[in-house]
Amino acid sequence: MCRVLIFSALVLINLVFAQKADSLLRVAAMEKDPVKKAEVYLKLVKFTAQSDSAKALSYLKKAEELTPKHHKVGQARIQNSWGFYEMPKNPKKGKTHHLKGLEILGNENSEEAQNLRAMLWTNVVADEQRMGNAHEAMKLMMNHAIPASKKAADKSFLANNYLTAAIIFYNDENLDKALQYAEQAISTANLKGNTAQSKEVAETAQLVSAEIFLKKEDYPKAKRRLDLMQKSLSENKNPDFHNELLHLQSIYFLYTGNAAESLRKASEGLSLAEKNQNPYHLTRLTFMKSKAEANLGLYDEAAATLKNLLNNEFYVKNYADNLATIYDELWMLEEKRGNFKNAFQYAKKRIAVSDSMKIIDQNEAINEMETKFRTAEKEKQLAVQELEINKKNQYMWTFIITTLIFLGSGLYTFFYYRNRKKLSEQREINLQQKLREKEQTEELNLTKAILDGEERERERVAKDLHDGLGGMLAGVKINLSTWSSNHLEENQYESFHRILNQLDSSVSELRRVARNLMPESLLNFGLEIALKDLCEFYMKDGLTIDFQAINIEKNLPLNLQVNIYRIVQELLNNAVKHSNADNILVQCSQNAEEFYITVEDNGKGITESEMSKVKSLGLKNLQNRVDYLKGKMEIQSTENQGTSVNIEINTHVA
Repeated sequence: MCRVLIFSALVLINLVFAQKADSLLRVAAMEKDPVKKAEVYLKLVKFTAQSDSAKALSYLKKAEELTPKHHKVGQARIQNSWGFYEMPKNPKKGKTHHLKGLEILGNENSEEAQNLRAMLWTNVVADEQRMGNAHEAMKLMMNHAIPASKKAADKSFLANNYLTAAIIFYNDENLDKALQYAEQAISTANLKGNTAQSKEVAETAQLVSAEIFLKKEDYPKAKRRLDLMQKSLSENKNPDFHNELLHLQSIYFLYTGNAAESLRKASEGLSLAEKNQNPYHLTRLTFMKSKAEANLGLYDEAAATLKNLLNNEFYVKNYADNLATIYDELWMLEEKRGNFKNAFQYAKKRIAVSDSMKIIDQNEAINEMETKFRTAEKEKQLAVQELEINKKNQYMWTFIITTLIFLGSGLYTFFYYRNRKKLSEQREINLQQKLREKEQTEELNLTKAILDGEERERERVAKDLHDGLGGMLAGVKINLSTWSSNHLEENQYESFHRILNQLDSSVSELRRVARNLMPESLLNFGLEIALKDLCEFYMKDGLTIDFQAINIEKNLPLNLQVNIYRIVQELLNNAVKHSNADNILVQCSQNAEEFYITVEDNGKGITESEMSKVKSLGLKNLQNRVDYLKGKMEIQSTENQGTSVNIEINTHVA
């Protein structure tokens, strides 16, 4: 089940507003200053946006009418509120308003401008999170939101941004960084004193750090945090915090072998969530309850709990991406209960959900590629039009200059004409250079689109094989097992199980092919481990592959890691297939922004005639990847003395 980032949003709402609506309306009625009155209405927008959007819109329009056009901070506040209003239903539109607010604010350096700038950048990060752009959100957080919060007088934004950064790193599986920022959020919030806002941020960060320790399997530290929050939250009346604490306690007891206590905590949390009708906590705690029941061997109860979740219309509508997980659990539970027919039905449903989600992703990818192509074509047309306009202007100037030269003296005419001609040629050269640069850019964009499409297709095929055909083969095995118990004679069991073993071998081979198409080790453990696994995959009797990794950073962009992996894969494939070598050296090293790849073999080498056959050696695709990464490739080969390929790329290109 994926983690929904509600805590940072919850804290942020409390930071920007902590008064009752009726008291704010009384303040608005008494306030005479139009700017201050507009500020009160904007606070009402934040208070009512989630519960009554019509009221929020009316307050927002009143604030717009009251705020003078020349008042930069006021107009920026208006854009911030528009963004807050649009964010839940259209985060892309919300981001547009927040960025416009930053543009209006400009270089204003007053205390209220600094606070507002921090709030705007924080909301831009939230917009990116809602759009699912975790990496872009983190980049904006580090480069803009946190620096702006440090300059602001109100440090609540800084503590909240540290907390948001911790959650983003947690979802990106970077647990050490997540823990670092959670601790910074706690210390920053505690510096503000014992205010309600700071205490809420600190308690939220404590819960996040407890979940990180659970993920790291550091159960003693997780327990200390949970015990601390149990004591602290006894004074906290916020049901969201109590639900989260009970959910984490349920996880802790399940992981430490006390499934009965885990079930008790999950059930207690469910009672509270049902009382407050919180769908987010209802979903998470229901899932934990079924886990605890299954761990206790209560398979019927666990299956019934999950089926209740599937009957929840809100869950099915808003958490469809988790349906595959539920069907997986039900599949395993039904198999343990001996209901093979039901297990097969849930396996088919799981495959259907996966297929529908893949179609959506594929359509989005196709639309994105089409947009990029159209943009490139428009840019090319504009460049041609610009060239034609410049040529027309050039001819016009030539005619004017010729006329002036004809009226001048002969000597002056000669020198003047020659200078103008040189200038005209230089302009032509410059325009041609611009066109060549634009063509090169288009070629690189096309290469990127092809490579991205290739990787997406590899990933799609791998998922289809693993989730589709793999699931179907598993279903076939279940059906065969069920059939065998009722139809086979005792003397047929040995032959039947030999067939089942062949089916298992087929499933294993299918999964190996899927991993080769999109290696899980690259996604789960990073580039260095993936390259090591790749070298071990190609090793066989009579062939040794020596892999050396030097200073490879773990935080390289995923796109760059995939391209480096494919380059090494292509080089190894060529060496194994064509060189007849018995020893291959693969060395990958990094020095700051430069990344170096070397693959050497002691094989038969490449002759000049073979070097000219680029396609046969797969070097064309390899050269495309290197060109896309703006790198350099050098091939050195001597007949019967082996081949050495050296590649140098810049890590900031991808």
